[in-house]
Amino acid sequence: MTQKNFKVLAFFICVFYFLFFIFHFSFAFLPDDPFYSEQWYLSKIKATQAWDLTNGGSEAIIVAVLDTGVDIDHPDLRANIWTNEDEIVADGTDNDNNGYIDDIHGWDFVRNSPDPRPKFDESFNETSIHHGTIVAGQIASIGNNKEGTTGLAYRTKIMPLRVLNSEGQGTVEDVIQAVNYAVANGAKIINLSFVGSDESYFLREALKKAWDKGAVVVAASGNETAATPFDLDLNPAYPVCLDTKNDNFIIGVAASDQNDKKALFSNYGTRCIDLSAPGTRVYGPLVYKPDIIGFDEYYGGYWSGSSVACPLVSATAALIWSINPLFSQEQVRDIILENVDEIDSLNPEFRGKLGQGRLNVYQSVDYAYREVSSLPQNYYIITGARAGGSPHVRVFTSSGFGVTSFFAYNEHFRGGVSVASGDIDGDGKDEIITGAGPGGGPHVRVFDMDGKPKAGFFAYDIRFSGGVSVASGDIDGDGKDEIITGAGPGGGPHVRVFDGQGNLKTQFFAFNKDFYGGVNVASGDVTGNGKDEVIVSVASRASPYVRVFDAELILLRLQFLSFSRDFYQGASLTSADFDGNGASEIITGPGRASLPRVMIFSPQGEKLSEFMAYVKHFPGGVNVATMRASRK
Repeated sequence: MTQKNFKVLAFFICVFYFLFFIFHFSFAFLPDDPFYSEQWYLSKIKATQAWDLTNGGSEAIIVAVLDTGVDIDHPDLRANIWTNEDEIVADGTDNDNNGYIDDIHGWDFVRNSPDPRPKFDESFNETSIHHGTIVAGQIASIGNNKEGTTGLAYRTKIMPLRVLNSEGQGTVEDVIQAVNYAVANGAKIINLSFVGSDESYFLREALKKAWDKGAVVVAASGNETAATPFDLDLNPAYPVCLDTKNDNFIIGVAASDQNDKKALFSNYGTRCIDLSAPGTRVYGPLVYKPDIIGFDEYYGGYWSGSSVACPLVSATAALIWSINPLFSQEQVRDIILENVDEIDSLNPEFRGKLGQGRLNVYQSVDYAYREVSSLPQNYYIITGARAGGSPHVRVFTSSGFGVTSFFAYNEHFRGGVSVASGDIDGDGKDEIITGAGPGGGPHVRVFDMDGKPKAGFFAYDIRFSGGVSVASGDIDGDGKDEIITGAGPGGGPHVRVFDGQGNLKTQFFAFNKDFYGGVNVASGDVTGNGKDEVIVSVASRASPYVRVFDAELILLRLQFLSFSRDFYQGASLTSADFDGNGASEIITGPGRASLPRVMIFSPQGEKLSEFMAYVKHFPGGVNVATMRASRK
């Protein structure tokens, strides 16, 4: 089957209607953004209540906006524009080897260029130029910054991918490439605020692949200027109709008005539409180009279309994932669709054709919050400051809430501390295991949950001062966890395994024995086969690859980069089965000269979440471990 040219007309797809009156609404709580009062639809979907639970979302969640381009320099968007941290600015090199040179803030697939902004040096119309920026603003205009408007997920990152030209036209080939790029570069949500009339098998396969890899896909219903909008059951449009009710991997969004009626222009249909969202009289950020007539305002309105309803659903998905990044894409979709407000009674002539109801973001995030709160807390995350910081051990829930803290060594020691946990004495309770950082001896200590010392020993020659990485796991299957150590920088990649009393059981080299950058260690059932594996990463002087060895200490094929390839400061790591599927996730913390960002990866190396363990300006890095909250 050959690919068809996917002509997309912005004025047909996502028509914006300019309205000549101002709609004001008052709220009990108002962000300090001056145009927030113009955003009536945020009150309709109960955004303020949702923010009480989410604080505007998480910068770890990325929404890919496939559109006409986004004004990445806009004052109400630029801090929320995704940055490819693995790429070096304008050096003419594909540093991250993803096939795109200098793709710092996304890509222009129309021009094959790293600049994803709208273009004025080609035939254009006003609607198309502004289109992608308005859509991005609906999702992530920065909130509470005393500037402009408020995005529904105002802490979320936007990945701008230009697939439509300045007249709103594009090809299916560019859309497919953008979808693949979005998923490969960490986008969790793909926003498609456009439609066309040609069905593409290849686009369907690309979107299904994105869904299968964990991304939520949200698509607009499209609009008609004629007296009778399309019933998509009779006249399907794409990509919104590329899935089926039995294989629902695209969330189709129709537009509603301030009275919860179907917007006059909005397409509808039983098969393609999953829900409705406000899509009339939208006010938001505009493309600013003062040297061109008509583009001398940073903000404006009023715009209407299913294209501006669609991003409200994308933003809701981002807020849900900010509550629990381990929700599956199916869970996120179902949470949104099962917590809508019923509007069929207000639209009897369209009963069943506007989806399951109108978006209610508060009900969605409240449900997600209650789901997380009702689950038993099976694991804690333990952190220890790296070299340059004190030997301060802190314990968090998997959501980042603090539980307890203590000093593992003299509080004036500035070599940092490596941390792990394990039930080394078989009493059903995990102990906290620490290793002194560089500058101290290779001293391993064991504490209970409250920080009370229980045991200690030296893992290497007492004269070695490169520090020691620690982990634990039941390597031999005797029901008690062994303590696993790795020599720090200056030592070889020497991994040693001890019992709980410090008796050596086995040892091996994780990398070439002539490498002296040291090795960090962890353990967990990453493969889901019921046995603990040994997980390692270089401690310094090389790219932070993560490698996995099986219980017989044989290298498995599983390997990935925990941070960028050119980051040579090492990565601490640990693992835990947070989602209960039998395979452990891998958690990493960066070495020196980096933000103290804790990263959570799937067993396959896909980034699931991240958070800051300490203040942003702390440059010493983070050591991480996990600990069971309880064992029955």
